[in-house]
Order: sequence, then structure tokens, then C-alpha cells
Amino acid sequence: MLFTRAGAPPVSRGGGASSSRTVPVAFSNVPLVTGSLKGRLFEENLQQILSLLDDDDVATIGIHGAGGIGKTTLVTHVQNGLCDRCSRNVYFVTVSHGLTVSGLQLKIAKKLDLKIDGEDVMEAAAMIYGAFKNRRDSVLILDDLWESFRPSDVGLPVGEGGFKLLLTTRNKRVCLEINNEKSRIIEVKCLSDDESWDLFREKLGDSAILSQAGVIDIARKVAKKCSGLPLALEHIAISMRAADTVEDWRTVLADMSSMMHDVVEDKVLPLLRYSYDRLRDQRLKDCFLYCSFFPEDHVMDRTELVGIWIREGLLDGIENRERQRDKGFNIFKELINLSLLKADDNEYRSAKMHDLVREMAVKVGKEKGFLIRAGEKMRDIPGEREWNEDLCKVSLMYNDIGSISPDAAPRCPNLSTLLLSRNISLTSISSLFFSLMDGLCVLDLSSTGIEKLPDSVSNLKNLTVFLLRNCYSLNYVPPVSMLGKLREMDICYCRKLRDLPHGMEGLVNLKFLHSIGCPAPVSGILSGLSHLEELTLCDSSEAKGQDLMKLMHLKRLSCRIRNVSEFNEYVMSQCFASLHQYELTVGTRPLNDLDNLWGRRYVGFVECGFEEDSPIVPENVEKLDLVRCSGVEYLVSSASPDSTLGELVELKLFELENFKGLVKPGVVIRGNLQNLEKLDISYCRHLEEVIGGSDSDNDDDDGDEYQGLVKPGVALPPGSLSNLKTIWIGKCHGIKKLFSSSMVRGNLQNLEELLIWECRHLEEVIGGSDSDNDDDDGDEYQIKDELATSEVGIYHDEAPWWIGVVRSIKDERLSIFFPYKAFILVLGLLPNLKRVVRGRQNGREKGDTEKLVISKA
Repeated sequence: MLFTRAGAPPVSRGGGASSSRTVPVAFSNVPLVTGSLKGRLFEENLQQILSLLDDDDVATIGIHGAGGIGKTTLVTHVQNGLCDRCSRNVYFVTVSHGLTVSGLQLKIAKKLDLKIDGEDVMEAAAMIYGAFKNRRDSVLILDDLWESFRPSDVGLPVGEGGFKLLLTTRNKRVCLEINNEKSRIIEVKCLSDDESWDLFREKLGDSAILSQAGVIDIARKVAKKCSGLPLALEHIAISMRAADTVEDWRTVLADMSSMMHDVVEDKVLPLLRYSYDRLRDQRLKDCFLYCSFFPEDHVMDRTELVGIWIREGLLDGIENRERQRDKGFNIFKELINLSLLKADDNEYRSAKMHDLVREMAVKVGKEKGFLIRAGEKMRDIPGEREWNEDLCKVSLMYNDIGSISPDAAPRCPNLSTLLLSRNISLTSISSLFFSLMDGLCVLDLSSTGIEKLPDSVSNLKNLTVFLLRNCYSLNYVPPVSMLGKLREMDICYCRKLRDLPHGMEGLVNLKFLHSIGCPAPVSGILSGLSHLEELTLCDSSEAKGQDLMKLMHLKRLSCRIRNVSEFNEYVMSQCFASLHQYELTVGTRPLNDLDNLWGRRYVGFVECGFEEDSPIVPENVEKLDLVRCSGVEYLVSSASPDSTLGELVELKLFELENFKGLVKPGVVIRGNLQNLEKLDISYCRHLEEVIGGSDSDNDDDDGDEYQGLVKPGVALPPGSLSNLKTIWIGKCHGIKKLFSSSMVRGNLQNLEELLIWECRHLEEVIGGSDSDNDDDDGDEYQIKDELATSEVGIYHDEAPWWIGVVRSIKDERLSIFFPYKAFILVLGLLPNLKRVVRGRQNGREKGDTEKLVISKA
């Protein structure tokens, strides 16, 4: 710490700085020359900032946004607004790139009329601190800050004596790092189309020519092209002032694209380029440039973009794919914080590039040998002149290219990446097209209409990534035996590809193979692909447990295994223990589109017989399905170490003829199912209970006859089901009572949704305990005819219990207050339902959205 006590700077050598020197009074409140402030958002931001400066609970205000978006204009208006009030000392400092703490102190000292030349950082901080303390209610504006700093290091008394710090930056991270309990952060966003037009007209000046027919429509298009960036709007409008005759305007309009390019090139792009040049991390720069590979205004999915970065080697040197993805997601968020990308949602899952930011990135990429023509509605590939020997990256994604002519054979020996994906009309490629691309490493033909790949693909000896996903018409891929460097191949949803390309079994460097939705059998070649790290197979084909156990490097697996015996053998192997992620179905029939389960540890048993082999459920499984399986009464029948189910989040049980419950009575699960959030049980006609209850849950019914989710006399560990949010129960005719009251209080406190339908013998949803009287009076409230409308609230006014008893219902839909969390309860086709709740329910206050829907009960 540079300060000797909280809030005060250290005493300098030879005495206190503030006591040994006279602090001059600086003349600070000088209005600044500024541009006009246009737009509702700008006016709202201005008023918000002025209001925050008057708030004693706010000491620091951080303003962030892209270069040229109007941050400086905004804070100059703040300065002038404060000067008009004459209520504060205001100091405006423009911070230059690469400024150090001492350099920042010099700039601030100059505004304060302090002389700190020759002083060390600590002494200078003490002098600045003293000067501001003698000027109460001071506001320091730091414009265009690039790096964060500790205010105490500079000598800023933030939060003392009414001192306020207002800063602008292109990097949201700067605001976050200076953030404290008395900070506020404001984002300056682009102007709307209407606001852009207003600013454009103002900068254009009084021009009668706009009244001419057709001129104003084109002028609006020009303003819209600036994408809400005030700097671009101002410069382009000013450059058009000279067009004062109809003929001039016609000429300008005809050559508008060129004129706009010149203005953007000279005035706007250098400002945006500065943001790029300031990125000190080369990896961050490279990742940013690859964002321009997508079309203008394209919403980039985070996962897709990070996948490109990984394949291009931008995240090499990081331990594994999982860590690479994590790093990629962090970079994606950092680019948003730097205002180089615009978040498209609140969770940083997708983003867009501002049009002019993308134009800057395309320009930088061109200097590096990139050819980017994505989303330009091209029907043919670029002309021969654009395919030069210096090209290294080409993006032609999202076009309308129909075919590549037979004579097309670009000589591009340095080309390493070619992206032709999303050209859905592309059906054929010249046989010679790839013949002079010896250096090609990444080839993406995903989502094209290609039917047959040319033989020249076979000679791409440096190819490392080969993407053919969603090529629905593809039926032939030439031999790949010479592609010895290939690391990743994706043939997912190549639905007409019946056979794998010859030579696949020899690709010993292949690490990532994805073939979901492709009928070509893969299992026969697995033993030769010993370096695989990720493997996704079509659910219609089978993988043998013995083959899988040879893949020692596998980290992610999605496939189907034929029977329980092979599954158990694989689960017990060291290879399975090394998996980070898996999606496995077991049985003779496919169950799910495993591609949609990617990212969750999943096991699904489909039409399996458990009479001879009981399944070994992986301890870390997150989603578990049992569908039409025979010979299973309890999923967990012994207290083995593999029976914790502590990470299980979703459980689905469907059409299990002999199924009685999740856990056998008497068995205590160590994991307590504390992470289970969703339970879906249907067509289990002999279901007795899912998890045992406690002795105190004994009901009026005989325990041997009781059939429900919780059976009396069986221990239910504390905390079990405590995260359960959703329960769906259907066609389980053996259930009479669903829950005891004590189970609801002790285990289902987070339940949000309960859906029950066609449970023929269900009588009560929540039963009572021994102390609960089964009569209809006392604290129970019957729905009377006059209250049985479409929405009825039932509650006890005089006691801290919320109680409802269903006896008769006139309408099929009814709303009821429920005693627990915000709650949705749907009951349907329950002919014997007598009660929803019996007995006193000692719960908390009702939530905001409790709702009970009863249909045909």
C-alpha cells in the first residue's frame, strides 16, 4: 500500500507534503467546445451522469463504448453542464496511450497548477491528494483511459470531500477494475436510425436539395450505412455539403460508395484501427480478425467462433480442448468488453461486429493476406486476379455460389484456410480446384449442396481440418490415405454417405471424429485411431466396448453400445474413467439425437434386459434415461460406492413394467440426490415409491398397501431432493398419495413445477401425518360453489399456514396459493382425486406466481 492509513497519503520525506507547500488555486471551470448531442439515449446518459454526480453514494462513474461512438462528446457536455451550475470544480484530462501513473500525475498536476517535476510517485500523490482535499466537491474527468489504475496510487481522494471521478474508456474491463461499492458503469451505445438521420441532417446543414424527389431517400440510406456511429455520420455529412446542385447530388449519389469509402478510410478507420493496435496480446488480435470472416451484421455464436479459433491453432499450447474452449470463451467476452464486438444477449453467448469495426478488421486482414468476401451474395468464386500467391486465408462463407467451373485451379501455394461453408447452392467443384493449394490446412465445406468431392482433395497432404457437416447430398469422398496430418474430420449429417473414404483407418494423427447423423459405419476402423480425443458416432450404428477400451486418449465420447454387459465392462475400465464428457445409449435401438445432448454426461438405457446384468450407473452421470427396460425393480438396490447419484440432474423413467422405485427400501444413498432438478416418470404402472420416507410419515393407510413416491418406514436422508424443481408423473396407476407433508417441508422446498396426469388411483397430492385429521373441517377450506371460478385463491387469514382442499370444481382451470416457492401445479385426468393438500402446511409466505391448473379431475 502506498498510503500509510486509509484515505490519507504518506508523509513525504522532510515533512508532510500538504503542510510544507502552498497549494495554489487553479481556475478549472472552463466550458469546452463540443459537438452537438443528439438522440434520446445520449440525453438520458447525460442526465443520468449529472444525477449520479449529485448522489453522495456514488464516487466513481465509468463510461465505456466503441471508438467514435461519442464518449468524449458526452463528457464534454457533462463538463459544460457542471460549469453552468457553478457548483463544482471540474478538471478535464485527456489520457494518452501508454500513460504511466507518473505521467497521469503530471497531467492532473498541470490542471491543478501544481509543480511536481522531480517528485517521486508517492510525494506527487500526496501533493495531488492535498490539492483536491482543499477543493471540495471536485470532479475529475479522465477521457480515453486505456488501462486501469488504483486511484490511491495517483493521489485521488475518491469518496472524500465530495470528490468524484468520471472516466471514459473503450474497454469495459477498465471500468470493472476500478469498480467499488460507490461506482456506477454506463455503456454508450450506437444511435438509432432516426437519431442517426437527425445528426446527419444537422451536420449537413440547411440543404434545400433534400426536398428534391428521391434525394432524401438515398441520403437516409447513407446515414444508415454509418451504423449509428456519430463520428462517421459527422464526417460523411460534412463531406456532402459541397453537393449544392441536383447534378452534383446525382454524381455524388452515383459514386456514394467510393466517397463513403474515402471518408471512412481517412477519418473513421484510423480511430478504430487504434483500438486494434492497442491490443497487446497477439492471440487477442488474431482472434479478433477472425470475427470478420463472417458476413456483415451476422450474429456470431460463441461456440462456433471459438471452434474456428481452435481449428486455426490460435489457442494452441493450452492443455486440451476443454481448456481451449474455456480460454476462447474468455477471449470472446474480452472482445465485447473492449467494444470490438457487441453482445447480442446478456450472457455473452453471441455477438455482432459493428459494420465499420468489421470494415477495419477486413482492411487489416487484407494486409496479412486475407481475402474476405463472406455474405456478399456471390454466385461465382472471385476472379483469377484475386487468387494470388500471397493469399493465406479465404472466407467465402454465406454466399450463393452454385458451382466452381472446370477450369478453375487457383495457384495459391500459401493458402492455409479456405472457408466455403453455407453455400447451399454449391453442388460441384472443379476436379483441379485444389491441385495448386499444397499448403491448405483447413477446408470447410459444411452446409453446402456438394454431391461428390473432387479427387484433388486426396493430395492435400498438409490438411489438418476437414469439415463436411450438414452436406446432406454428399455421397462420395475420395481416398484420404495421404492426409496423414489430419487431426479433425466432421461428417455429421452427411445422410447419403454410405461408406467412409478409403484410408480412414490409417489416419493415426486423427484426434477429433464426428459422424452423428451419418450412416457410414465407423466402428470397424476405431481400433486404428488410437489418438482420438473426441468421438461422436451415429446413434444408429454401434460401438463395441472392446474397441472403445483401446482409445486411451479419449476425453469426449458420444455413441451407442449394444448391451448392458459391454457397457458395464467399459464403465469399469480406465478408459471410461478418463472421459470428461460422455453421451451414451445402451441397447439395440437409438433413443435421442445425441448431438443435442452434447455438454452433459448422459446415459440412456433403451429396451435393455436387466434380468442377467444389472447396469453399473456411472457415479458422475448428470442425465439418466430408462426406457422400456425389463427386469428392473429398483435403480439402486445396494449401498455400493457407485450408487451415490450425487451429480444426477435429470432422471427419466418411461414404460418400466416392473419398476417399483428409484432406491430399494433400506438403502441410503450417500449422494442424497441433492443435485436432482427434474424427475420425469410415466407408464410405470407398478410404481410403489421413488425414494423411501421416514417413520414419521406414516399415514392412515396400511404401509403394505401404500403405493406412491414415498413409502412409509424407509429412511429418507436429510437434504434429499432439495434441488428438485420439476416433477412430471403420468400413467402411473399404482400411486394413491404423492407426498407426505413432512417430505414436502423437509425435502421439496425448491419445487417449482408439478405435472400429474392420468394416474387413475391418485387420491391425494400432499397427504398428512398422524397428527392430521382427515375430516373436512378445522383448518381445511373447501372450495365453495360461489368461489369455483376460473381463478380462485384459497388461504388462511388467521394462521401462518396456507391450506387448500379440492372437493368440487365447476371450471376446468383453477388457481390456488401454494405454501412454497413460486409454483406451477398441473393436474389432469385424475378421476379419483379428492385432495390437493391435507393437514396444516407450516410453510413460508406465498410466492408471486403460484398456480394450480386442474383439468378433468
